Parts: sequence; C-alpha cells; structure tokens
Amino acid sequence: MSFLKRFQISLESLYLLPELSGKTVPHYVVAYSGGVDSHVLLYCCKQLNLPVRAVHVHHGLQEVADDWVGHCQRICEQLSIRLDVIYVDAQKQQRQSPEEAARKARYAALKENLNPGDCLITAQHENDQAETLLLQLFRSAGPAGLSAMPEIRDFGSAVHVRPLLNFSRTEIEKFASEYALRWVEDPSNNDTSLDRNFVRKKILPTLQERWPEITSQLSNVAGLQSSNLQVLEDMAAIDLAACIQVPPAHSNTDIYVVLSMLSIPALKNFSSPRLLNVLRYWVVHHWVKYDDTDNISPTRNFLREIEKVFLHSSPDAKSKITFAGFELRKFQESLYLLKETSDKKVEASLTWHSEQALSIPGLNVQLSVIEKTGAGLKSELLGKTFSIRFRQGGEKFHPVGRRHSQSLKKLFQEAGVPPWQRDVVPLLYLGDELIAVIGLWVSRKYAVGEGDIGWDIDVSVL
Repeated sequence: MSFLKRFQISLESLYLLPELSGKTVPHYVVAYSGGVDSHVLLYCCKQLNLPVRAVHVHHGLQEVADDWVGHCQRICEQLSIRLDVIYVDAQKQQRQSPEEAARKARYAALKENLNPGDCLITAQHENDQAETLLLQLFRSAGPAGLSAMPEIRDFGSAVHVRPLLNFSRTEIEKFASEYALRWVEDPSNNDTSLDRNFVRKKILPTLQERWPEITSQLSNVAGLQSSNLQVLEDMAAIDLAACIQVPPAHSNTDIYVVLSMLSIPALKNFSSPRLLNVLRYWVVHHWVKYDDTDNISPTRNFLREIEKVFLHSSPDAKSKITFAGFELRKFQESLYLLKETSDKKVEASLTWHSEQALSIPGLNVQLSVIEKTGAGLKSELLGKTFSIRFRQGGEKFHPVGRRHSQSLKKLFQEAGVPPWQRDVVPLLYLGDELIAVIGLWVSRKYAVGEGDIGWDIDVSVL
C-alpha cells in the first residue's frame, strides 16, 4: 500500500470534518514548522484534495526563524494553501525549560487560531512516540505518561490528531525525497544537552543496533498503556460518582468558586491503589481544562500527599495544597478543589451608592442591583448610600426566617461556609446596621414582603 493511501486511511480513521451550517467551513489545519515531517503532512493533504490550511508559529528562539517564515510562505504559495503566521513570546517562566515554554506558547497560539470543527494535524511519528515513551519511563511515569502521545484528543472547540504515529522517520524522509520536497533543518535538534535529542541521538541508535524494531515495539507499548489507562479511567469514573458532592449554594459565588467536592468518608472506603486512581482522575479532569499538555498526570508522591494531608488528619485541620493554579482544602469531611486564590486581601470598608455598580478589586468581583419579587431587600432602600464591609469578628445578625439574632460565626458554621470563605463574604451595612450578608441572607427587618417587588445584589467576575 502506498504511503499516501496509508496516510489517508490513518487520517480518516481518526477524524472526518463535520458539515456545519454558517459561514465558517471546517478545515484540516497543519501545524507547519517547515521541517520534513510537517511538509510531508501538508503535501499529503494537498494531494488528497482536502480542505487544508497551514499555521506557522514563530517562536523567535532561533536566528533563522525569519528565514523559516519565508520558506513556509514560498511552499504554501506553490501548493496554493493559505498560511497563517503567528508570532509568540516563548520566554520561559520560573522552573520552566525552554522547550516547555515553546510548546506551551505554540499550542496556545494554535488553539486560538482554530475554528469550531477544525482538525489540527501535527506531524509526530513513530520515532517521536518511542522517544516520548522512554522519556516518560526515565521520569518514573505511570500509565498516563507511558501511553505517550494520543492519536486524537479534544482541543478547545476543535480536535487534535497525529496521523503519522504509525509511520517511521525513515518512511517519511524517503517519501519526501521521492517527491523532491524541500524543508528546513532546526539546528537545535543536534543539541544533545536537551533530553529528547539525547534520547534520539545517543540512546535509540544503540538500542536499534541490538533490536532493529525497537521504535515500533516501543510505540506498541505506548498503545497498550493507552488501553490500560482507559480501563483505569473507566473504573475511576465509577468510583468518582460514588463520592462526588454537590457544592452548597453559597459556594456558587464568583468570590471563591468551588470546582468540585468529594466526600472524605466515601474516599476512605477505597483501597489505597483505587483511592490514588480516583484522585488522579479527579484532579486531571479539571487540570486539562487549563493546560494543553498531553496525558497530564500528577505524581504518585503528590497523590499520596493528598491522602496523608486530607484523609488522615483531624476533621478541623486547616491544611491547603496548591498546584498548577488550583488549591485543595478540607472542611467538614469534604475535600474541596478550588481555583488558587492566594488569600484575598480587601479594604476594610467601601462606600456604595447602590444605583451604580461597585467593583471590589481585592476580590476581582463587581456588585450590582437586580430586581426580585418576594425576595431580597425592600425597594425603598434603593438609592441610599451603603457601605460594604468584611467580617472582623463578633458581628450579630438577624436573618429573615429566624426568631432572633445570632453571631455571624454561628450562622456561617450552620450554613457550612468554609473558614477560608468567611472573611471575604461582603457584608452590606446601612449606617452601622448589618442588613444583608451578600449571597446568603437578608435582614428580617429589611426583607421584602411576599409578592412585593424588592431587590438583591448580583456578584459577577470583573
């Protein structure tokens, strides 16, 4: 079977473009670096008369980067293929390698360029898959890491496929030579101080001398690990359903957004391996929404730290674990997953003219008035000047539906408001009188009557 026919079968088995109504027509979008692998991708798509366009990401990391842009433009003009060139800042952050910084910047740019229904095609092949598996093995990865690169994954409103994972580097270069394709060479590919290049230049050639089929065999191992991972995730989904909790209504504010909650007693029913499996699945499920990395998987030590800190500590423990922009906390036998907050700081008091929206920069939220019928505060209060304050300790409040006033601390405890939320819940004062705990209660004295038109306070993210 010809190379082109094999490519067509591989691509069509992974993804067929949908027929969408409207002006936007889905395309196959080739991530075109100018190198041999992505040039072969582009050429094959053109030969198959597919609706294809190309995207070149300029990282600015090589002196010849501008020359690569010119090369890609010339090739795409010859093939009559639209090319988008995207310039990104690939400067590395703290604790980030240059390769990781470039990858993150590249995939973020590609995602932004795609339209709904598009299919991003990248040119990783069998040798790349073998290298990835070895790198993950050297990092003591589990099934998620050892499954290496997936053939297909969701990618924003589009999908991302790798149709060349069953093609060797030799096959790709032979095809490129047969059709006299021209490509550029990245000089950084010869830098063996980089882990992947060291594996490619030093380790795999030695292994191939002893086991000539090692790259295809390692690629097969990645496929088997991918199947094993699917079984583990299916099991984790069943276990997660047994311990997931619905966050209380007060947690659905835009101040402290609770992404998910788990029952700690339910988690304790699992064996240790099964517990770590469901924790991994739970964490990754939310993590991947904010990170384009393939097969994100927290380390075993990290998962064991969660187990130790939250499942084997006293009920009133106030521990917190932060990772990748998230934080884990414990309250009343529940494990909370939240977006990282860095302990919000707010002004002690803010004046609010209720006819205008009020921004609270320390919380990154805005307060505004909304009309309510039979709920909220009396309409005659509208137009008055209020103050927004935050708990200092010792406050008393008489909410509607209660016979007498109680301490705010006790009300928070009864409502299950976690301690880390209590100091940033906005309190509405009229003079020195607390008349509403925003998002939770209004004062019995100032509550609107049943069937009457009143008003409430909406909290939205800035």
